[in-house]
Amino acid sequence: MWMLGRRAVVQVALGGVLLCGALLGTAESRKKAKPAPPPVATEEMAVEGIAGQLDAAACLNLLEQSKADLKKCYDDVSSRMYFLSGHIELKLFIGTDGKAKRIITQKSNVGSYEVEHCLVQTLGKLAYPPAKGGLGEITYPMDFAGRGPLGAWGREQIAENLDKEKKNLLGCQSKAKKPAGNDKRAMAEEMRLTMYVAPGGQVAAVGFSSPKDQLDDGVTACLDTKVRKLRLADPLGKIVKIEYSLSGQNDGE
Repeated sequence: MWMLGRRAVVQVALGGVLLCGALLGTAESRKKAKPAPPPVATEEMAVEGIAGQLDAAACLNLLEQSKADLKKCYDDVSSRMYFLSGHIELKLFIGTDGKAKRIITQKSNVGSYEVEHCLVQTLGKLAYPPAKGGLGEITYPMDFAGRGPLGAWGREQIAENLDKEKKNLLGCQSKAKKPAGNDKRAMAEEMRLTMYVAPGGQVAAVGFSSPKDQLDDGVTACLDTKVRKLRLADPLGKIVKIEYSLSGQNDGE
């Protein structure tokens, strides 16, 4: 089952200053968000926006019309990997021409770069309402529910399996491509990995996120190849989902 996130935040920034105005939506929608429940069959999407230079209602309508294409990104891969599940938040920067200038995978524990990349590509092709006076920002969350239970490892077991591989994985930074203009790309050390360890210790799928900058295609391709070649501890008949930060900040997970 699949649903769009309950809250897509649409805002506009100009010269680093938030353009404020009337808050769209009901009083209920402005309350502090509670943790989202597990995805259910009924699909819901809501937009809460700060009135300004980006038309929140038009953005909502466009994203609503694009649900089938976005859903297909997940369905095509989950048909082969039934266990894929998780939450993703994409931040889009919309220009005055209505085009997405950059898209950041700021959060994701879906654990499939194939799904994540497809979502970014699909959202990047849409014609958005033109922003006025500067870049418009859309934070767009989605949740996906897999089929079947997943096992889990504790922090110590994750570290035991992956800390020794970190230097090799960080070497993927050498594969970074030169960005266009002044557009920054995430460094390997800023990235967070989510992976599924299958019986035998093989990594069945892996995905990536970075909170501030776009992912670099060269770095992610290298990491995808290297992670899939890893042989980790055998989860003994289970599929284990683990998250790991290449920054080394894995405490408390």
